[in-house]
Amino acid sequence: MLSKLLKYEFKATGRIFLPLFLALLIFAGITRLFSAIGPEQWDTPAVISMIIYVTIMAGMFVMTLIMMIQRFYKNLLSDEGYLMHTLPVKPWKHIVSKLLVSMLWMIISLSAALISSLIIALKKGDLSEIIGDFAIFFHRAIEQYGASIYLLTFEIIISILISIASGILIVYASIALGHLSNRHKMLASFGAFIVLSTLSQILLTLIGLIPGTTNFANLHITPDNFAQMQSLLQWAIVSGIIFTGLLSSAYFAITNIILSKRLNLE
Repeated sequence: MLSKLLKYEFKATGRIFLPLFLALLIFAGITRLFSAIGPEQWDTPAVISMIIYVTIMAGMFVMTLIMMIQRFYKNLLSDEGYLMHTLPVKPWKHIVSKLLVSMLWMIISLSAALISSLIIALKKGDLSEIIGDFAIFFHRAIEQYGASIYLLTFEIIISILISIASGILIVYASIALGHLSNRHKMLASFGAFIVLSTLSQILLTLIGLIPGTTNFANLHITPDNFAQMQSLLQWAIVSGIIFTGLLSSAYFAITNIILSKRLNLE
């Protein structure tokens, strides 16, 4: 059933995001074309194209945030919740489906922004040169540090994904907590977000007081000292993954408990 929820969620949001991504890439190509022809000949159209491109990019990120909030609140905590919660699906599956799709659109949005920026900025031959330089860098890193570079890359990717998930889940938990209020639910959700964020920062500060963890704050990696600092860097990343994972689990548990036991759609 989770796969059906994911499919439904992706279709519902894809109708909005896919045209945005397409428009972003099209105007990036148009802006690049005007730049290649020469701004002195197409000055006004080039400026207009760039303004539209920047507007679409800003709108894309704003829409990603709005859709993340709107899909969760509207589908599970508004009138639509009556229908969604009658499905033979446990609440945690609803949360997971919306979380995964939101993460996917965030990653795609960042990728589309990067690709469109490269379309505008790169000149002929720059892309192949960048790919070649990256291949040389990675090959040298493998020669010098061995298979540990793969582990470090994997840890960084996991850290990024968990950070994205944590950012989404704290919003879900805040909305769910705010919905417990009888009045001013959105204002209560905003207050819950501030409280959860503050508590997370306090917890992080307390962990930083543990002997040995203060080294992470002063971690400074350079090409010259990377070999000596590699183990400390990996430990810092793993510690961050564990801490963020625990926070994410707490946010998920709060949301799941409220949807399962404290849900009130009136």
